[in-house]
Amino acid sequence: MLKLLIAVVLANFSGAATKPLDYASAYQESQQTDKPLMVIVSAQWCPACHTLKDTTIRDLETSGQLSEVNVAIVDRDAEPELASKLMRGQMVPQIIMFSKGNSGRWERSQLTGYQPQGPVRQLIRAAVSAVRRG
Repeated sequence: MLKLLIAVVLANFSGAATKPLDYASAYQESQQTDKPLMVIVSAQWCPACHTLKDTTIRDLETSGQLSEVNVAIVDRDAEPELASKLMRGQMVPQIIMFSKGNSGRWERSQLTGYQPQGPVRQLIRAAVSAVRRG
């Protein structure tokens, strides 16, 4: 029990966790800082979306692996106009990464459907290294 309490306290004070921002705030911060922007398009009715957010994204957040990107979650049903501009295809969840490439232009990469940590981690690393090279 004490170990669990210590782990919770350390997680809360380590600064490793980064809470998702609304899309407008995350977009603005990414534009100002050139930090990659990771957008998760999901829906309340989507079991895979909940699993992605409750496992993969939560675990990456807790371990500090989301600290080098701005994260926004867009609900496809609550923000249909924004979601339709972001999405390629209709399947959710979609993890969309925008990062500045070598040309100085924002580039897009995407994962569709539920993803375990590995592919999301690779997407983040690629985006961060593209910004560092650029």
